[in-house]
Amino acid sequence: MPPVIDTEKCTGCGACIDDCPNDVLVMKDDKSIVKDADECVECGVCVDNCPEEAIILS
Repeated sequence: MPPVIDTEKCTGCGACIDDCPNDVLVMKDDKSIVKDADECVECGVCVDNCPEEAIILS
């Protein structure tokens, strides 16, 4: 499953976008969103690099 981003916690810093090896995430309205869920390999890099703990993998 792709990452789930809590938009209430997301500050739009872009750390998850910069570090995602498959370019799954993009910025929209100053928040990170999942652009291409099918490309997510659930590596957890986005979760590990989010300073706000706004991303989970279920």
